[in-house]
Amino acid sequence: MYRRLKTMCLGTLSVLSLLSPAAPVLAQSAETESGGLQEIVVTATRREERLQDVPISVSAFSQDKLDVQGLRSIDDLTRLTPGITFQRNGNGSSANYNDENSDINIRGIDSQAGTSTTGIYIDDTPVQSRHIGFGAVNVFPALFDLDRVEVLRGPQGTLFGAGAEGGVVRFITPQPSLDKDSGYLRSEVGTTKHGDASYELGAAAGGPIIDNVLGFRVSASFRRDGGWVDRASYTLTPPTDPTTFSLQQPSPLRVTQPDANWQETVTLRGALKWAVNDAVTVTPSFYYQQLHINDTASYWVALSDPDHDRFYNGNQLTNPSRDPFWLAAVKVDWNLGFAQLTSNTSYFDRNQHSTSDYSQYLRATYALFGLLPSIFPGPTDAGYATFEDNQRNIYEEIRLASTDSNARIVWNTGVFFSHLNENIPENIYDATLRDQVLNFSTANGFPTDICAPPLDCPNGEIFYGPVDRVIDKQIALFGEVSFKFTDTLKATAGLRVSKVDFTGSTYAGGSFLGAPNSGTQASASEKPITPKAVLSWQPDRDNLYYLSASKGYRVGGVNVGVGLICGADLETLGLPVGSDGLRHVPNQFASDSLWSYEIGGKNTLLDHRLQVDSSLFWINWKNIQQNVYLPSCGEQFTANLGQVTSRGGDIDVQFKAMDTLTLGLTVAYTDAKFTKSSCAGVLQFDAASSLCTGVVNGTPTSAPPIVSEGNRLVGAPWSIMAALEKTFANWHGRDPYFRVDYQFTNAQTALLPGQVSRNALYDTTIPGLPQTKNLQLRAGFRWNGYDISLFADNVLDEHPVLFKSRDIAYDPTDNLYFARGVRPRTLGLTATYRY
Repeated sequence: MYRRLKTMCLGTLSVLSLLSPAAPVLAQSAETESGGLQEIVVTATRREERLQDVPISVSAFSQDKLDVQGLRSIDDLTRLTPGITFQRNGNGSSANYNDENSDINIRGIDSQAGTSTTGIYIDDTPVQSRHIGFGAVNVFPALFDLDRVEVLRGPQGTLFGAGAEGGVVRFITPQPSLDKDSGYLRSEVGTTKHGDASYELGAAAGGPIIDNVLGFRVSASFRRDGGWVDRASYTLTPPTDPTTFSLQQPSPLRVTQPDANWQETVTLRGALKWAVNDAVTVTPSFYYQQLHINDTASYWVALSDPDHDRFYNGNQLTNPSRDPFWLAAVKVDWNLGFAQLTSNTSYFDRNQHSTSDYSQYLRATYALFGLLPSIFPGPTDAGYATFEDNQRNIYEEIRLASTDSNARIVWNTGVFFSHLNENIPENIYDATLRDQVLNFSTANGFPTDICAPPLDCPNGEIFYGPVDRVIDKQIALFGEVSFKFTDTLKATAGLRVSKVDFTGSTYAGGSFLGAPNSGTQASASEKPITPKAVLSWQPDRDNLYYLSASKGYRVGGVNVGVGLICGADLETLGLPVGSDGLRHVPNQFASDSLWSYEIGGKNTLLDHRLQVDSSLFWINWKNIQQNVYLPSCGEQFTANLGQVTSRGGDIDVQFKAMDTLTLGLTVAYTDAKFTKSSCAGVLQFDAASSLCTGVVNGTPTSAPPIVSEGNRLVGAPWSIMAALEKTFANWHGRDPYFRVDYQFTNAQTALLPGQVSRNALYDTTIPGLPQTKNLQLRAGFRWNGYDISLFADNVLDEHPVLFKSRDIAYDPTDNLYFARGVRPRTLGLTATYRY
């Protein structure tokens, strides 16, 4: 392994030296001239301001910081950001086994249904997905050639709209310069314990084409993240009880595809900036990215040995995914003297497509109904599903902002328009399932043929779903104004008024649903209002205190129907019988909203060597859009369930103890819990009996609640990040340095709704979030724009189970558990160059 690493390191240095210009200059210093901490400029309020002047809880990561901390993906970024929980939940009940599936929440505001609770922006364009069916997948840009990443905690509905209910993550790209050349190169190689090699090469350059008139910025990168989970064969121990099974791990285990979960990311970006005159600039830009995942990083618990870095999945098929997207934008800035007029027009085009192994899932489903004797496929059996996430989105935003930031009244106003078209097609194929079910049914006296007319199964197609589409049209007016009562006391008020029209349509059918192809459509219109109020006191440049209240909002949506095999679950939930004599899920679900209250301070002390940013928050979230998983059939729908209170706080301390020593400590606490028990259908919760009761079709009915008061939302209560960077005296013209980053979260001991046996839909075998520890080390040299360093990630080689699931919840015969962890210990070398 280390011989391979040495070879790759030498190759990296050779490539970097060839790419670097002959006359390097010093990279931008991470310090101020006085030797204090660097001042960071952000655009969290849609205008450039010092981070310490912004009355919002914000984390900002410059490209320098991303590099020195080794942050290469959204997984890395969120791990070191307080107040954020991020999961790869492809094997979850609301997903489709695709390893790209994820769930991101800020301050406990989390939902795997409906529109995203966290806004994801590339520059001024939102790119988050709506959760539609099982195939919707969030998209995140790669962390290469970025000016910075800003993470805004708390609802940002006034300036960023309905997709920012819990907060916003903004990926901000470098803009072309009209008067200065610049460049950035990065190369990296690494190797993972008992895994495959990883490597990256990227370059960016920019500068004036015509001085002060026309400038450019271009970049390209390729990254391969090596895998560490093997696909392997297994043997099945004959069960003594026909309702149970066990897996036997042979020695040696026969690996059919080593390190199968590798992935590759390609990015391309180009931008021009044209100064039409002294007042007007036009900046067209284009960004392209493709992510290719070869197979899932989830492993089978019964086959694997995490303590010895042995991870195996026994899937019949791989779970590949490709996610190409491009974003084109034209930004126009016009300095009117009294105000700055900005127009941003953008188009987002995405065609994510994946194939999911359904072999085990389908057999678990039909074994549950007694139509198959085992959840495991035979040697030649294979069931799979094809998915797409197609988005065609148009955005236009025009903002007018006052230019004098020192004026008594500072304002920002604008209009926003969007037309979002997202479709999630899905087809399921299993050529052998029909014969297996038919033979077993005949042998056991069941007159069942899952593909009997009119439910034919051409080419083994048991589900046909070409349309699961939502079209959103939105127009909004927004504004924010700040008034200085005195030189130190300021009040800010903001308001966004929107009109949202959405239409959901589905067309699906097949033997899996037990129904012929049919379509549904539902439309709705909403007019949300999201206000904001902030009172801030800034006695001097180094101290800011603020108190804020703001509202967040998510639009409603429509449900796709579930199969007839889900009737028992729907009956358990108390859903009424329709005119056709069958039980159905509601056609649509309503919007939800929250109010967030925050008090915070930003203080710079000790001649700008100590910086302390702190905040406390209280959030009330009502009528929450939540996914309702139907465990006996493996399907789902969305309902408005209960209300949540999330409370906590965070503190970020940065201390430059000496000119050569910088320390950092961040602590965050979040507790998000349901404050009301909730029922589905027409039932209402009765506190005396702890049941949902009511009259359904003239019959008194009772059922357990879906969520109970006191249940928690997913999230680690405490998260702690500590960092140390030490530089040393000049050594042969180079500046050696050493860096340590340590992250810790405690285990989630409070129970989620699906872990509580008194709730209607539960699986007490699935754990919550575990304790996590991650230690990163980096040491290297900096000189004349170069930075060459060795790194070690996950030094302690920890293996927390971040996500665990099985195909059919609470089914005693389904003991096939999937788990998702973190990359084992990884060693490597990074080389960067800036000019």
